[in-house]
Amino acid sequence: MTSLLDLDHQFERTMASLVHDYEGVFTPDEVREAFTSARRHIEPQATVEEFLPILSERMARHLLTAKGQAEGRLTKPLPEVLFVSDRNSARSHMAAALMRVLSNGRVNVRCAGSHPKGGLDPLAVEVLAECGIKIQEPYPMPFSTSLADAADYLVVLGDHDFHGYPGITWLEWEVESLDGEGLEGARAVRDQLEERVRSLLAEIEAAGHFAA
Repeated sequence: MTSLLDLDHQFERTMASLVHDYEGVFTPDEVREAFTSARRHIEPQATVEEFLPILSERMARHLLTAKGQAEGRLTKPLPEVLFVSDRNSARSHMAAALMRVLSNGRVNVRCAGSHPKGGLDPLAVEVLAECGIKIQEPYPMPFSTSLADAADYLVVLGDHDFHGYPGITWLEWEVESLDGEGLEGARAVRDQLEERVRSLLAEIEAAGHFAA
């Protein structure tokens, strides 16, 4: 088991690495704020302490990169799609995972929740694994205006507590929640999401967002 002292050292090394990687883009204080925010979000949900530093780092990178892109501090080489739901525990993660695979790396994908809590829905993980697809992020991500501002396409799944952002293609997908669904119901949601993701990819391509 990792001691608290060892864990603190890992956090310090991880934060120092982030400060170095974003030097010239963000101040050390901005990086620390993002990392601390990520740690506070993940720590209550984590079951394995040893993973806390790397998971906090991963979330902090998402937050910092989105903020940098939204504010013009970082370039955006790929079209950006953000999937948003209420808890960010099933549908938005499923859609994001499907988009990553089906786009063959031509799209940068994020997902978030307006009220993120708990872990991933096991059914979402299971039905994607049946197709050989793994959900990339193990914890829900909190929605932020930076994530939205960095997106070219914002897809809302079953949650209408959002408002339009200028310059973003805004989509609402009426897809059933996995709440109360069994395995067959979850498979149906997966298949519906795959169909919609394929349609969105065709729309992105038709709009000329993919590099030649």
